[in-house]
Amino acid sequence: MAALAYILVIIYASLQPFLDWRGLSGGFGDFLFEPWPRWITVDDVLFNFAAYLPLGFLLALALCARWSTRTAVALAAIACVALSFTLEAAQQFLPSRIASNVDLLVNGGGGAVGALIALLFSPGQRLGRTMAELRQSWFVSGVRGDAALILAGLWLITQLHATLIVFGNGDLRGSLNLARWFVHTPGSYLAAEAGVVMLNVTALGLLLACAARDTAAGYWRALALIFAGAGVLKIAAATLLLRAPNPWSWLTPGVTMGCAAALVMLLVLTRLPYRGRAALAVLMLAGAVILVNIIPENPYRPTPPYLLLGRASHFLSFTSMTRALSDLWPFLSLLFALYSLTGRRPSTY
Repeated sequence: MAALAYILVIIYASLQPFLDWRGLSGGFGDFLFEPWPRWITVDDVLFNFAAYLPLGFLLALALCARWSTRTAVALAAIACVALSFTLEAAQQFLPSRIASNVDLLVNGGGGAVGALIALLFSPGQRLGRTMAELRQSWFVSGVRGDAALILAGLWLITQLHATLIVFGNGDLRGSLNLARWFVHTPGSYLAAEAGVVMLNVTALGLLLACAARDTAAGYWRALALIFAGAGVLKIAAATLLLRAPNPWSWLTPGVTMGCAAALVMLLVLTRLPYRGRAALAVLMLAGAVILVNIIPENPYRPTPPYLLLGRASHFLSFTSMTRALSDLWPFLSLLFALYSLTGRRPSTY
């Protein structure tokens, strides 16, 4: 399921904005035999390689359930090349996209490397067995545990999107052109920022608690790993995407206050029965979405000029992907929280 979902993300990133389709000006697949491009940017190569690496990883893990490890790796690499060729060929019909044999080569290489990395996580390897044991000891089996972990993984990906407020998913004003309601003041913005962070972080912690076997050491270790990963991704986004002079610029006083308040709340709220955790997660997710859509825009976080000038098409595609995921994540989480609230109680509780 994760591999199929990621394929949809790749398709969206490769073909958006899905406008002005045209007929072929040359032969189908001519891009395969075109001369090597004169200009190849490192950014484009790294983006294409990194985009297909998770796909090869996920496909190889999925295929390991039915095939031998070597066969699964080979099939995953072939599938990545086939998908890349299909999408590059489709780009021939889009005037805003350029079909490239270099992209095909780099995409296939990224998928193959991802498939090889998956060997380390296969059930027959020590690392794979350890990961499987931790998953089983920390979270319940079945759909509930899988869904909670997938939501946590999606939340990590949203950290690569430059939201108005750190951890402030669900800001629909940019997508729906909603009006700003309040005037910016330093004090009000600090309070709103801390509130959004507190609500979102607490909601994520409660969602994980709804699928945890217990809220002992394993749960807190998993939560710590997730937020450590979020910090690393925020630093990477600030350095590579926003090109900020200070990679820690996202760690504002409001973010620090919100995270501290969320930690205190989780220490108390995780002691509730799992239905109580789910109910509070629903309220906090709804409150976070409302608050993040009514706070004023931060005038000190402008869009980087290199994105406005249109010189980074791959980054623009990547930004549109993470932005859509950031918009949708709270609502996907609300569905999970409502399911936890109304569904049957797991037998592990």
